[in-house]
Amino acid sequence: MNLITNKNYQGLSSAKAKEIMEKYGPNIRQAKKQKTWYGRFFKIISEPMIILIIAIATVYFFIGDHFEAFIMICSIISIIIIEFIQETKTDKAIKVLDKMMTQYCTVFRDNQSKQLESKYLVPGDLIFVTAGDKIAADGFILRSSGLQIDESILTGEAISVTKSEIISEITNDNRVFQGTLVNQGEGYIVVEKTGNNTEYGKLGDLLEEIKTLKTPLQKKVHNLVKYIAIVAFLVAASVTLYFSLQSGFTKGLLNGLTIAIALIPEEFPVVFSVFLIMGVWRMTKHKTLIREMTMVEILGSATVICTDKTGTLTEGKMTLKKIYFKNKILTPNEAKKHKKDFLDFIHTSLLSLEQVAIDPIEIEVQRYAKEIGINTQKFFAKHRLVTDSSFDSNTKLVNHIWENNKNECWQYTAGAPESLIKYSNLSNEEKQKIEKVLKENFEKGYRVIAVGKRKMIDCDEITLNNINFVGLIIMSDPPREGVKEAINLCQKAGIRIIMITGDNKLTAHSIAEQINLKHNEEILSGIELEKMSPAELYKSVKHHDIFARVQPEQKYLIVEALQKHGEIVAMTGDGVNDTPALKKANIGIAMGIRGTEVARAASGMVLLDDNFSTIVKAIEEGRRIYDNIRQAFVFLFSFHIPIVGMSLLPLAFGQDLIFMPIHIIFLEMICDPASVLGFEREKAKHDLMLEPPRPTTEPLINPKLWAKIIVQGLAITLISFSFYYYYVIKLQQFEHGRTLAFGSLVISQILIIIFSREWEQIKSNKFLLIISFITLTFSLATIYLAPLRKIFHFTSITFQEFLLIIFIPLIIFSIIKLISWLIKINIKKIQPSK
Repeated sequence: MNLITNKNYQGLSSAKAKEIMEKYGPNIRQAKKQKTWYGRFFKIISEPMIILIIAIATVYFFIGDHFEAFIMICSIISIIIIEFIQETKTDKAIKVLDKMMTQYCTVFRDNQSKQLESKYLVPGDLIFVTAGDKIAADGFILRSSGLQIDESILTGEAISVTKSEIISEITNDNRVFQGTLVNQGEGYIVVEKTGNNTEYGKLGDLLEEIKTLKTPLQKKVHNLVKYIAIVAFLVAASVTLYFSLQSGFTKGLLNGLTIAIALIPEEFPVVFSVFLIMGVWRMTKHKTLIREMTMVEILGSATVICTDKTGTLTEGKMTLKKIYFKNKILTPNEAKKHKKDFLDFIHTSLLSLEQVAIDPIEIEVQRYAKEIGINTQKFFAKHRLVTDSSFDSNTKLVNHIWENNKNECWQYTAGAPESLIKYSNLSNEEKQKIEKVLKENFEKGYRVIAVGKRKMIDCDEITLNNINFVGLIIMSDPPREGVKEAINLCQKAGIRIIMITGDNKLTAHSIAEQINLKHNEEILSGIELEKMSPAELYKSVKHHDIFARVQPEQKYLIVEALQKHGEIVAMTGDGVNDTPALKKANIGIAMGIRGTEVARAASGMVLLDDNFSTIVKAIEEGRRIYDNIRQAFVFLFSFHIPIVGMSLLPLAFGQDLIFMPIHIIFLEMICDPASVLGFEREKAKHDLMLEPPRPTTEPLINPKLWAKIIVQGLAITLISFSFYYYYVIKLQQFEHGRTLAFGSLVISQILIIIFSREWEQIKSNKFLLIISFITLTFSLATIYLAPLRKIFHFTSITFQEFLLIIFIPLIIFSIIKLISWLIKINIKKIQPSK
């Protein structure tokens, strides 16, 4: 690419960009190698369960029982098919999440600026960057008054680097790199290298957008499985030794391997991983992108949401309602009739705000300028930008110095009316008139921007003094649809909403009233916060719900104070200065539309529509995922207790194991699809958002759930063992006792799936109903179809016995459900009196 130093360079044409694209390809790194079918196959057959079944099949083969060996191999094939389906679905979810990570940038093509997906950038493109942007390709700065770049992704150094525009050659002072972040300033960059040719591309996959580190709860589950596996190994070894001494090594080994299959809960970590990944995928349907898996766990524990107003609680789409100019308030249509007088106001507004319109206010001002016949592109071309100062959160003002075609330099300023008035040359009488206008419009919830200018002798530094007040831009930004309902749902769920805004008190209060936000009538401002000691702030955050004219760094202090009260804080943010607060919060939430790349990088969660209602949906979905994980684990534990019990209890009576490997494998094939695929789809309980936030210290399985697991598990064990004891110990009918014990256990497992859930969940989750129906049908087939009966070593049973294995579990679980229901009612009666 030829070196471009012409400051008037306006970028490529679309035709030229297409030609260059054919030569260099898209601006993406080479895709990672996809998983192969044989790679997945190897991963599946290396799982403990499969290894144990292969070992059992091998033993059967060498002792000459080829039929049993064949059955074992068939069961392996079935498990592999289920695992393949499960992994494929998970991989598809991950691919969808990867697509959600698309980056856009402002690029100039055909002399016009447009938003373009960064993968379509080519060498020679001219792109515009501003504070908070991620640089999309390697290049050099063509025009800029100065950029502060965070290059830590490449260098590891956290200190921002100052960059300046090119003079005659590319140097480190003007070179920028893909993946680095703009912390301050704005500028125009010429793309030099794209894709794998960039410095970032050469490094390869050092960073993944979705973090795949195990969550704290995942680590706990993995540790639990490890400890259970150790116990399983010791028990299996003991059983092997016991039966080897009693009946020979071959039988001892088979019984030991059978016990190992029954004891090892290899599905536990799989369940957890699948629930998290599929949950994150489902959240994207609700316009939420989870960047850190830990967010799924923490969402259900959120006690406070600190939210911005503009664009989150409100639509963020500014509509020009009024103009205050020369002591008159005009509607946009009325202003058109005074176009000659009004031109000074609109020109000042255009030059005060950013030339490349990104903010909704800038977009609306430029839209109105075009509506009254101003060609904004030609207008800006008649001026030369001398100094570009980005928005200052302390003064609440943005300033630009422009030189016009008469070689005159003017400073143009826009921002908070009270700030501009403070630095203006208005008389006290004029200030009082304007303050009255401001109060009237703030009380209506309008957003008001003041604009002013100052003639300069030389194009020197920006000075906030003696500014000529030009007028007020009065815009409306109404509450978003659905926000009122979302606020109400949050408050019912025990989640406190705190509004933190850069707008003034009256505007913030007006919006709070419109959305029914419960709030203390005393509203604190940023100035008041500055005067507070940490102890005073600690007290204030407990009782105040609206903070106005807040500086970004004060958000951090508010979050910190809330956390000292033990609150789990969710914090929204979109700018570079919001980064500390987003990192400090338990749940950092960045805006996907208006948010900067810096803010997204600091957050664990991104709102793809910048809507407050989406936060509430994400919390509800987070609660649903966590609750369903609990349901699945309750089922798994309840399921394993009788399997383990029925594997070990016969030993106490000096009997052989009642269940053979084929029986344990069949039960495992119910367990996996039911818990992983069935419970993952489960609809949320009807009162889930009426429950208070879950304490972060609460274990996945709390004492109440352990009690449920023990009651259910022991009930099933008792039912199954009763059939075993009567028919095997008393009547010496071993295979008949096995048939009834197994049948009653399967029926009991189906009843757990049904009785542990709400009626709406049962109706809506057709997958679990199908699994239950298939399980029941197949278990009956193993009893009544001779070929299957032979494989499972069962006998046929009478109709009366069939009714027994149906109705005994049904009666017992109905009693358990009734007792549970009565306990729940009594607890509800007691709680209000506390």
